Amino acid sequence: MDADTSLFHACVPLAPGTTSLLPLDDLAAVDPAAAQDALAKYDDTAERRRLRDTVIPVLDRRWTAVVFLSPVHPQAIWRAWREIRGRERPDLLFWAIPSVDLPEGSVVLDRSSTATGDPIDPTEVTPFDRYAHRASTTTTPTNRAWLEQCARQGVSGAWFHGIPHVLAPGPVPLDRARVVSWRDPA
Repeated sequence: MDADTSLFHACVPLAPGTTSLLPLDDLAAVDPAAAQDALAKYDDTAERRRLRDTVIPVLDRRWTAVVFLSPVHPQAIWRAWREIRGRERPDLLFWAIPSVDLPEGSVVLDRSSTATGDPIDPTEVTPFDRYAHRASTTTTPTNRAWLEQCARQGVSGAWFHGIPHVLAPGPVPLDRARVVSWRDPA
């Protein structure tokens, strides 16, 4: 598998008996405690609480019924943070998942005109071509601006803010995925 055709997701513990990344709605049926822990990350603001019920146009699925993947190699974000802050982040591992392994009907969400918690404009959602995908080795200008803002404020987090995401409408198999560090060259 070539990383340039991969999509990326942070390595998280898999639900018992599974070998796939599951949407939160599916995870709730397999491991309710893990699903509750994952949903808790949306409790920090009113906008993020509304995300749970946000419907993804084209898919007609809720935010919690898809798996979010990054089309940008994690090393690009790590490298941007190092350039901005002048120091490295601790190591973080990601699954590099072959794009051809994604479920049919996956889409790209490029949230450029609506805000977090608002209904998504259908023009922000486009079909994902599993066979033509190439991972980006540089981050987006919006993500870099976000990282610069975080650095000015002395905070860190939401590393993939400002990056279009690929949304998979169902489990994402990890049988052919490999683990990469965000320190690994793209």
